[in-house]
Parts: sequence; C-alpha cells; structure tokens
Amino acid sequence: MKLLDRLRRKPKNYPPPPGPPNPRLLLPIPLPKVLPWHQPALSEQGWSTVTFNSDPSSSIKDPLQESLQTLFEASKSFFALPASYKSTFVTKSGSEEGWSGIPGEKEFITLRTTTNCPPELSSAVTAAWAQAGTLLNDMLGSISCSLGLPPGSLTAYSEPCAQFGEEKTATMLRLFRYEGHEEKVVAEPHCDLGLLSLVVGDSPGLEVWNRFTREFWAIEKSYHGGQGLKEVGSVLVGRQLQKLSNGRYEAGAHRVRAYGSEPRQQERHSSDSTTSSQGPYRYSIVFVLRAHSPVPIDTDLLTTEITGPFANPLKCTAGDLFAETKRKHYNINTGIKEREEQKKELKEKKELQVSAEHPSPGGAESDV
Repeated sequence: MKLLDRLRRKPKNYPPPPGPPNPRLLLPIPLPKVLPWHQPALSEQGWSTVTFNSDPSSSIKDPLQESLQTLFEASKSFFALPASYKSTFVTKSGSEEGWSGIPGEKEFITLRTTTNCPPELSSAVTAAWAQAGTLLNDMLGSISCSLGLPPGSLTAYSEPCAQFGEEKTATMLRLFRYEGHEEKVVAEPHCDLGLLSLVVGDSPGLEVWNRFTREFWAIEKSYHGGQGLKEVGSVLVGRQLQKLSNGRYEAGAHRVRAYGSEPRQQERHSSDSTTSSQGPYRYSIVFVLRAHSPVPIDTDLLTTEITGPFANPLKCTAGDLFAETKRKHYNINTGIKEREEQKKELKEKKELQVSAEHPSPGGAESDV
C-alpha cells in the first residue's frame, strides 16, 4: 500500500529549464531558385545556393542569369579603364557610393542611383538590379511565410528598393575586381548589414562559415568543381534580417580569398570570352538588399509562435536600425589603415562595456 500511495501522489512541480522555450520549426515554404536540398541551409547557416535555371535542358534562358553575364562583361570593361577616369566617380560617401580602390586587395564601385552610374554600366546595372531585386524580394516573401507571417511583412522593407533609379535607397549593387596575384584573404570575415545579399563570381573566391564544422567552406569551388559559376550564385542572410526574424535566420559570415597561382577553372576549361578572366583578377557582383530607411519597424507585428517573443523589441525606423548596427562593426571596404583603427576603437569600446558590466575586483569608477 505504501508503494501504491507513493505512485498515486501528485508529481512535484519543477521549475522550467532556464532560457526561452524551444521555438516551433519554420514552415516548409519553398525559396525561389533554391533547390530543395539547399533550402535548409539559409536558416541553419545564413547562406545557401541560388540556381538560376534548375532545368538545364530547358531552351528558355534565365533572365537573371543573362543580365548578370551582361553586367560581368560591362564590369570588366569598366575596370580596364584608366584610374584617372574611374576616380571621377569617387564620392564623399566613400565605400557607400562610387568608385574605391584598396591597393593590394581590390577595387570596386558601389552603385546607388542612376545619376552617379558610369555610362558604360548604366543599362547593364538597371537590368541586373531589376532581376536581382525581384528574386530577393520574392525570397523575403517566402521567408515571411516560413515565420508564420503574412508575405508582405518583410517585403514592405524591400519593395521600395526593387528598381534602380534617380532616388537613392538603402539598397546597393557593388562590382568588385579582386587582386589574385598571390594566395591571401582579400575580404576579411564579416556579415553583411542588410536583409539579403546575392553574390556571383566569375571564378571561385567566396568562402562561407560553416557553423557545424566551425570552419570556412569554399562554396564557389563546390559549383561543379568551380566550373558552374555561370549557372549558380550564393545568397547570404544579413544582420537586418537576423534582427527582424528574431534570430531564426542568422546572418551568414563569409570572406573572400584569392587562390593565387592556382589554375582558374574558366581558363582551363573554357575559351568562352564571357567567362574567362582578363588578367589575374576575380570579378564579382554583389547585390545587397537593405531595408528602406523610412519604413517603421515594430517587432510586435513580427512576433509569431515561430519567431518567439523578441528579447529586445524594436520600435524605430529601418534607418535607425541600420545606423545602430553599423556602429557596432568595422567596414571591410575602407582602406587598411582606417579599418585597423576602426577595429581598435570597437575593441576598446567592447572592453569598456564588459568592464562596466563586470567590474574587476578592486576596480573603481573614476570621474576624472
């Protein structure tokens, strides 16, 4: 009887484990131009693969793929022009708009409006921007649905930036020419600040951080041994989307490496002038979709059973969020000296914050 009495007693109420409850799984919503077996990587890793034409046997050419190839050719022609001409597109915005050069690493041009776009690039940029903007905008709609939100919950931030025009938006298109004379990192590890980024290269160089193996993975070398770069690109989650999804889509860390004297796949396997490089360079196109600055953010409206409650709710504009995020990270597209100064300053700020939150024994505040 004593044993039965014990079994009949009500169980004790134990406190729940620390931390938030496990969130519900994302809804299985297909992402446009992402193959089924590549879909989970975007939320699990912060990056995935975009396949421009999932049916190679189709006679219909992918308009996004065509527009990017046209832009590659225009980009290579532009970078081949004299520096004296390219420097006329330098702006007071630095790396945020216009042409920039960092000796030993890269040169690039950041395009935000038609008014500061070189005529050699104008038509190609307009076409590629429209195609890439449509793809990433559609992808945000799918991501919204996967979070249990209406499709327009996230596209409200991206739709004003879908076209390349005279009005400047937060979104940008960058064309890079990376130096590849020797093996080295030409873009340090970082995460993009926006919503989503589309990255396409003419030869392998992009490496993404694999959270499971804890190492960088040469994603572009995986595209048919580096030979499939005409058909495939990469999509990366940015810090704004991480914030707006409450961390369900984490920003994808990545870097760019030059492989030096390693034979380039396009030069070994193709004589097609649209894919072979001109000199020891890696060319890439990066379309960075950022949230339009004036659009208000209210994370109460972005909260679902799947996102879970926001630990740090936001009621601000997208521009405010971008400015706050930018202050916390150094700019990899500034000169090396300025970049190192930014790193040092951020490190000192972080150390002061940690010291204030966890003062060391014997440490005293000072009003000096």
